[in-house]
Amino acid sequence: MRTAILSDIHSNATALLAVLRNIESSAVDTIISLGDNIGYGPEPEKVINIIRAKGIPSVTGNHEMGVMQPGFLTMFNPVARTSIEMTIGLLSDDSKRFMQSFSNAIVRHDCRFVHGFPPESPTKYLFEVPEEEIKQTLAGMIEQFCFIGHTHDLEIITLETSRNRLLREPLKKGKLALNPANKYLINAGSVGQPRDGNNQAKYLIWDSSNCELTVKYVSYNISDTVKKIYQAGLPDQHALRLM
Repeated sequence: MRTAILSDIHSNATALLAVLRNIESSAVDTIISLGDNIGYGPEPEKVINIIRAKGIPSVTGNHEMGVMQPGFLTMFNPVARTSIEMTIGLLSDDSKRFMQSFSNAIVRHDCRFVHGFPPESPTKYLFEVPEEEIKQTLAGMIEQFCFIGHTHDLEIITLETSRNRLLREPLKKGKLALNPANKYLINAGSVGQPRDGNNQAKYLIWDSSNCELTVKYVSYNISDTVKKIYQAGLPDQHALRLM
């Protein structure tokens, strides 16, 4: 089973379409989104329509929560809150109802998919979690692999079960063979607003048949998204982060 894993698209339809074109040449069986499909970017309605038309299952991200639960907006910093409030106005009622169908976690083929941190938090950041808690969470998780987003930064955490040792490493472009005897927490980075020092769109392909992970970098027309952010009147910060 080959699964393409997308995260943190953030209303960047130009990046999403470039990634989907790349996926078409990668012979995947399914695509899953780790949430935060909306927010920050200029085209939330278009992104949701694409996800819906392609039948891509998605978990709930904190930005979806900000749209669906107005009281949750107080948890965002002022710039992000402004972005979410504007995003709400750019989404149709139909798209908002569609997002209500998202769950906090998806479990398939010995993999858990969640936006923030397992077992199903859309809001907890990986960098907030002490290593001992990460170790205990992985050790207690039924699934062997867990894919997360939220930080926009590629990373792989390995629990070496034979030594009860935790290893943390940045994820690099290309293929990586994983040890089926270990457990893994894998951050998929971001399609629409990466924060790892490289502004290309990022996504993963997980091949369960040979326990192989592929990190994909995809170039797209960043200036197109930047122009649309300014035209929409969204905070300048969201455009500057893409440059």
